[in-house]
Amino acid sequence: MGVFSRFERKLENTVGNAFARVFKGKVHPSEIARALKIDADDNKVIVGHDRVMVPNRYVVQLGATDYDHLHEWETQLTRSLSDMVREHAASEGWSTYGQIKIQFARQDSLSTGVFHVQSSVSGNKDSMPPPPPPVSRSTAPPIAAPPPPIPRSNDDDEPSTRLIGRQPAAPPSPAPAAYQHLIVVDGPNTKHVLKNGKNVIGRGSAADIQITDTGVSRLHAQVVVDQQGADVQDLQSTNGTHVNGRKVSSQRLTHGDVIRLGHSVLVYRYEPGDGR
Repeated sequence: MGVFSRFERKLENTVGNAFARVFKGKVHPSEIARALKIDADDNKVIVGHDRVMVPNRYVVQLGATDYDHLHEWETQLTRSLSDMVREHAASEGWSTYGQIKIQFARQDSLSTGVFHVQSSVSGNKDSMPPPPPPVSRSTAPPIAAPPPPIPRSNDDDEPSTRLIGRQPAAPPSPAPAAYQHLIVVDGPNTKHVLKNGKNVIGRGSAADIQITDTGVSRLHAQVVVDQQGADVQDLQSTNGTHVNGRKVSSQRLTHGDVIRLGHSVLVYRYEPGDGR
């Protein structure tokens, strides 16, 4: 299970299963999680040989409605979000100056469903990582033990057994699992396997993926799958298409991206198929 999937599991345990009802039309925690991961990726800095640092302080700016709505779960959510960023940094081999801390801040100029992430590096001395232990110059590296001698054949020894004829073939390696593009609709947690080409999402009967949501246009957006990957494209919808909290007209998708259409939250996944 990946870092993002583990966060979603924690989120389910925190706020229950009624995602569509609880976060209807508002900022979804999965959007914040994805935006934090992208921010860490974009702001990593190489500070030494094989050492990469990422920010350890993140402020999520929310509009008045979203801030008041998420404030109830702020302690649990910020803890889960911090764990998610920490696990992501550790999986990439990155370091931070001290513990990762995330907080919510109210920004009245932001409209409902829109948020900003600001990251920084804490300069407090108590948050600096401990220096590496000094290395003594007089200490020589341990000498590796010599390899065992290779036994040589002797004319007086008994002849070794040899296999004559065709050797049995090695068992074939299992074929890698075929990957597939998926859209997971939050709330009912329904999965839709995307076909090559256009996959239209909307409220109307002509849509390939139908969503019962008054905030979704009849033909709201489409995900186009080709050999290079998948792109989401807005179809001039009334309420727009948001990816990871940002309104887009067209954008390339990566595994775990959160798409919000109207009041509905969808997650794009690219993972091995289940063979069905």
